[in-house]
Amino acid sequence: MGQVDSKPSSPPNNSQSQPSDSLDSLLAEAAAFGDDANESLDAKAQKALECPCIAHLRSGPCGTQFSEAFVCFIKSTAEEK
Repeated sequence: MGQVDSKPSSPPNNSQSQPSDSLDSLLAEAAAFGDDANESLDAKAQKALECPCIAHLRSGPCGTQFSEAFVCFIKSTAEEK
């Protein structure tokens, strides 16, 4: 009685990329930061952690855990799934 049928709303228009896509690109950029083939894995991992592209991730509430996981990722020799 007197009610108007509502139309389904359209999904919000997100102009940003998916978070996982942007995180993947940040990790790839950091991993390549200052890459030198003659360096040890420890040195490469440390340089990658110094990349400004991931500074905000290291300074967040999970910064320590992120840093540890990222170093593990850099040092890993296993093929990505």
